[in-house]
Amino acid sequence: MRHAGQQGRPGVPDPGSTVRDPEPEAEGGPQDEPQSTPAPVRVVVIGAGKVAHAAHLREIRDLPQLIRPVAVIDPDPGQRAALMAGFPRVAVCSTPQESVWAGATAALVLSPWWTHRDAVLGCLDAGLPVLCEKPVSLDPAEIDELIAAEVRTGVPVTAGYMKRHDPVVQLFVEHCREHAHTARRIAVDIHDPNAPHLVDHLVHYPPPPFGPQPPPAREALARALGPGASELQAEVYARGLGGSLIHQVNIVHAALDGTGRELYGSLEHSMQWAGGSAVSCRWRPDDDLVVEVSHLRLPAHRRYRETLEFTGTDSVATLTLPSPYARDEGATLHIDTWDARTGMATRRTHQAGPARIGFREQLRAWTRSVSWIPNPGPRPAPRPGIWPLPGLREVRADALAVREAALRLT
Repeated sequence: MRHAGQQGRPGVPDPGSTVRDPEPEAEGGPQDEPQSTPAPVRVVVIGAGKVAHAAHLREIRDLPQLIRPVAVIDPDPGQRAALMAGFPRVAVCSTPQESVWAGATAALVLSPWWTHRDAVLGCLDAGLPVLCEKPVSLDPAEIDELIAAEVRTGVPVTAGYMKRHDPVVQLFVEHCREHAHTARRIAVDIHDPNAPHLVDHLVHYPPPPFGPQPPPAREALARALGPGASELQAEVYARGLGGSLIHQVNIVHAALDGTGRELYGSLEHSMQWAGGSAVSCRWRPDDDLVVEVSHLRLPAHRRYRETLEFTGTDSVATLTLPSPYARDEGATLHIDTWDARTGMATRRTHQAGPARIGFREQLRAWTRSVSWIPNPGPRPAPRPGIWPLPGLREVRADALAVREAALRLT
């Protein structure tokens, strides 16, 4: 284990790891943070690649009162150096246990999905609560193994479904739940450039080009899908279905929670076109409801576009979301309702400020869940809108639904 700056002797825990942060906290933090905010959560960042720099780390820089990296695990020296250039006193470690010796009390697993199993298991055995980027895994057998490890160790794993923490998305889900008995259709439509201009300016080294899955990913996909799956099914599963739409499948599952309606087992069709760069699925959970989702990779488009729409017998809720990496715009929700008696229509519009984005709100919720307060006392009441964090059982339900869709692609 190597250290940057004045971290101290290798193998010796940071003396501030279980007391308040010895460094002065940043002034002028968000006004909605409670006065009794605990010391920043000290995390090991496992995987310092594109998603780390384009999303998590830039939010962490703005939330020094909540979270602070103290260790990094990544085999690439350039990626490690890029992280360490932005944060002082970060230890270079090779295992989660080493990061505990460096002072880490929780872990952000941001490495490629096919590495998540080993990384999460190592964290649980080291006693580190985990926030793991999506997809946590695309292999149901791996997910079952992680669930068993979570139960065995008593250490929680949170899935990185950051959209679930956007307050406007939460309003959409609440509307769906309140009007579930009227639901007739839930539709998802994504136009995804997946283009360099969306993230390259956020990454401090040349990002890898979009291309074929690396050999370890192909091996993991073969285990997840079984020997009968084609290369095209594996490609679509890794990208359009498992890499993107699994997010929206999770939102649909949240919207249907408590209704007894399930996506897995109710698939009507799954199709791909344009060489796998476009995919569409249709589920029919019961006779009254259809769920349709589509993902199109369109590199020539300059803007990411995502729309979710709930249609009920007396309302339509339309949710639009910008690129997940955008900070200068937020989600918008229009809710149109009709009164059959008077014939009057009403539209309500909800928008969150640019700073209230999913990645930031996810870090707020997760750090609150794993914070340790040195002087026990009454905790401040949680802010409205902070839901229970998505966990591994949700991950399993989502993976089963998109895996079934991959295996039935036409």
